[in-house]
Order: sequence, then C-alpha cells, then structure tokens
Amino acid sequence: MVGTGDTARNGIAQDRTRLGGKVLRIDLATGAPARGNPFLGSPDRNEQRVWSYGHRNVQGIARRPGTDQVFDVEHGPDRDDEINLLRRGANYGWGPVGSPNDYDEDVPMTDTKRFPDAIPAVWSSGDSTEATSGADFLEGPDWGELQGALAVAALKGSKLMLFTLGPEGQVRQVAVPKELNNTNGRLRGVRMGPDNALYVTTSDGSKDKLLRITRG
Repeated sequence: MVGTGDTARNGIAQDRTRLGGKVLRIDLATGAPARGNPFLGSPDRNEQRVWSYGHRNVQGIARRPGTDQVFDVEHGPDRDDEINLLRRGANYGWGPVGSPNDYDEDVPMTDTKRFPDAIPAVWSSGDSTEATSGADFLEGPDWGELQGALAVAALKGSKLMLFTLGPEGQVRQVAVPKELNNTNGRLRGVRMGPDNALYVTTSDGSKDKLLRITRG
C-alpha cells in the first residue's frame, strides 16, 4: 500500500484516474495493480491501482497485527489531522473546490454533505493540528498493556501519541508518554524493529536522530 498527497490541486483526490490523494495497492515487484483491488474492472490503469480515495495528504500506513485492518494517518489543512480505518473502494471525503488555480481548502476534511458516502475518521485532531506523520503498531509481550497500541508521530506537535483501539478500530484512549512529549523535536518515521523496540526518526533538518524506544 502506498499513500499519496493530492498535490494541492482541485479535483485530484476525488478523481480515481489520478494517483494523488489516494491509497494505492500494488504488486511491489512490478508496480501493477494488486489482485483484489476494487476497481480492477476499470479500463484506466491508474484507477485499477486505487484502494481508497478522497485523501488529502497521507503520511503513514499501518496494518493492525492479527487482523485485516489497515489504518492511514493524514495531514489536515489547518485543522483535522486524521486517522482513518481504510476500507476497500471507500471515499474519505476530501475535495477542495474552486477554479483550477484556486486551491480552496475551506472545506471539511471529510465532507459528508458533498460526498454522502464519505467514511468518517476514527480520530481527528479537531480545531488544531499535530501534523501527524509515521505510524506503526506496538508488538510483543515486552510492551505489556501497551501491546497493540498504534504509535503515531507528530511533526508540529513534537510528540509520540499512543492510540488504544477497540476491536472494530474505534479509538478508546490517546496517551502521550512524557519522555516523548516535546523532548526530541519534530518526530516523523515510526517503525517496529526486529528486536521488538520502536524506532522513531526526528525531522528537524539538522542533527536529526534515530530514537530506539522500549517500554523500559
């Protein structure tokens, strides 16, 4: 799965024949559309690669261990960063309006009035933004009660957020460890390592670091 941004152009996220503002699902070896994609019957090769659409700026994608649930993390404009539970062929409701040269972002991040079939986010930052970025699930018994939590980095917020999810993907609790709250600058990449530690990259432009995080 590959997340893309809408390239700050009107109409791209809702046009399934354009690759921007999408989650694509492809064969890693060939780049061809993956079997089981929702629009394989389309004559357009781009549309065949689309898994979901109506996204603004996908920053991270994470599969929940032991399930078929896949979540994405998105940047909102000046509000409403989102975490979405991805569904096959679904529209996530982003679609700026205006002339081709007027990228008007004064629309809802998930516009259910213009797109009644749009899927609401499982979490939104609301009136502010965190600039949510990379994400991965904590795995392994060493994480104790945190095992299975979704770890999400924040650039603007300079923090790591831990989302406890219910079985259907609903957000039950959000925690921010004090050791990772505005202590290491902007955080971007998040990935579980083979040693069951969580690896997080900083993104400040100079003297950046790779952090190795354990439950301690």
